[in-house]
Formats: sequence, structure tokens, C-alpha cells
Amino acid sequence: MSALVWVAALFLVGLGIIVLEVFVPSGGVLGFVSLAAILAAVVTAFIELGVAAGVGMVALTVVAVPMVLGLAFRWFPQTAIGRRVLPPPPEPADVIPDTPRRRRARDLVGRTGRATSDLLPWGAVAVGDEGLDAVSESGAIDSGTAVEVVGVQGAALVVRPLVAVHPPASVPAPDRQEGPVRPGQAEPPVEDGPGYLSPTLETFEFDTLAPPDP
Repeated sequence: MSALVWVAALFLVGLGIIVLEVFVPSGGVLGFVSLAAILAAVVTAFIELGVAAGVGMVALTVVAVPMVLGLAFRWFPQTAIGRRVLPPPPEPADVIPDTPRRRRARDLVGRTGRATSDLLPWGAVAVGDEGLDAVSESGAIDSGTAVEVVGVQGAALVVRPLVAVHPPASVPAPDRQEGPVRPGQAEPPVEDGPGYLSPTLETFEFDTLAPPDP
């Protein structure tokens, strides 16, 4: 058997064992055997066929090994072993949320309800008679807290605590004299304005400050 046949046989055996390693995992044993066969083919080419043949085998190894590995991994998921080790990706219909549920969730935006479990941040809320999954917009929400639906995430509601807004207490206006002012009647002074005298000054007897008659 010529050296060229030996080189080709060792090289093909090495590539075949690489493919076998992909389909039948052996813990690296088959990978080591394939590497040894390819190295033996390269060394034999250098010794028996010359430097040019050896360099050609190195170049062929660099191109062929990645190509064979790529093809093997491409075919592997389609085999019986590959389907068990690498299950096929889910269908798009299996990962898209239920359309009616998403539509119903969007219809609830703006409504109020009550948390039926602690939202940390995920939990459950009740809007009317419906119990739905929900996520807190920010921070934890205790069970029983009134919440407002502010958005939708997937098929879940995005909620936040409902804060009751109380109107500011009205300040009663000061008592003012109603009706027209009669002639000769002075207008009531405005507090803290020109012409206003405090009750203390109005009742003070200024005549007592005048000097006695000589």
C-alpha cells in the first residue's frame, strides 16, 4: 500500500470519528482518536511524500475539520438522538400570549381593583369578579391593598397602589357686613388694612393722657 493511500485513509478515518463523536458522545475518547488519526496522516505526508504534501495536508485539515463539524452539528438535531438531546425550538404560536387574554387585560387599564396576594412584585389581583395575574409597577404591594391598573405586561396587569386624594379643607371667609352702607355709617375697617384699629386701641381712653387744667 502506497504512502498516499495511508495518508488518505488516516485522514478520512479521523474525519469519520469526528462525526461519530458528535452523534455518539464518548467523553472525549473518540475525539482523541480522531485527532491522533489526522495527526498521523499529516506526519506521514511530511515523511513519505515531502514537505509540499505535508503543508497541503495541514491546509486541508484546517479547512476540512471545521466544515465536517459544522455539517455534523447541523444534521445532529434531525437524528433520533439529537431530538432527544436537543429538543426542537417551540413553535411561535406556543410562545405568543393568548390573544383574548391580552385583549381583556388591555380593556382593564384604568380600572381599580384589590390585591388578592402579596405582589413581590408578581402576584394576583381581583378587578371586579375577575382574578388575574399582576405585577407591581414599583415596590411591593400588600395583599388587600386597593390598586389601579396602569398597563399590561404580556398577559399580566401592571398595577400600582391606589392613593385616595382628599380635597383641601375650605377656609371660611371672614364675616363681612352685607347690604348697602347707610348714609352717615362708616364702612367697616378691613383687618390689617388702612384705617383698621385693633379692639384694644378702640377702647383705650386717650383723654386720660391730656395734662390737667392749670
